[in-house]
Amino acid sequence: MTRFYRRFKHSLLILAVALPLLTHAQTSPQGGIITAGGTLTDIVFAVGGGEKVIGVDTSSTSPSKVHKLPKIGYYRNLSAEGVLSFNPKQVWVLEGAGSERALAQIETAGVPVSEFSKPTTLSELYALIHQVAEKLATPERAEPVINGIKDKFHPVSRVQPLSGLFVLQVSERGVVAAGHDSVPDLLFSQSDIINVVDHKGFKTVSREHLLVNQPDFIVAPSHVVDAAGGRERFCQNATLQLLNAGQSCQLLVMDSLLALGMTTRIAEAHEALLAYVNDL
Repeated sequence: MTRFYRRFKHSLLILAVALPLLTHAQTSPQGGIITAGGTLTDIVFAVGGGEKVIGVDTSSTSPSKVHKLPKIGYYRNLSAEGVLSFNPKQVWVLEGAGSERALAQIETAGVPVSEFSKPTTLSELYALIHQVAEKLATPERAEPVINGIKDKFHPVSRVQPLSGLFVLQVSERGVVAAGHDSVPDLLFSQSDIINVVDHKGFKTVSREHLLVNQPDFIVAPSHVVDAAGGRERFCQNATLQLLNAGQSCQLLVMDSLLALGMTTRIAEAHEALLAYVNDL
């Protein structure tokens, strides 16, 4: 009886010590993956890896669950100390994340960093979805996500020509607009909308060019419009006021990640654009 009591008492003591540790392990964000880059984070969640994510960067705004996660700063300007403070097991970053020094410091600390190429086309997006699903050991989740995009994202044709201008930055110096090889240009082309600029990527466009190639409407990401003081202040930019679309503030304000990110929500971005232009 005495021996049994001693063993029972010893078991209770072990349990009393272990319970707080187990509780702490369940509630504190120890281990797991940190993702940096809105496109990457969106895909990780879409293919079933959300439960493994313990922190994200500020460009990661989709899905809504990420708003409950700690933020580690902007993916292009990461702090090694900030990232390592979460004790991650892995850090996944989208192409363009940095600085290189910070990423090197993270790896030196023993945390592997995986970089994923930024998709600029639908085929590259589908390849990235497969890559992320494979790395998460959920390969069966890739095709349903891809098929969901294909089912909803279809090019349209219009009888009357329509032209648009996507503004990434607006200031006294002028306008930085989206050209070819960009998500906005893809959305335009799939909507049978003429992009009034013909450069590649995001570059400053001259006032003369815009005056000659007047867009029927303007699109801008929400963070740019907010930074300008709202849609009215945004449209009051000197360069935009030279345009009929600027004077009438014919402006579609899009969620920044929808407008700029090649994510699993690309069909949603397309639908938002179509809904706006169909009411013009």
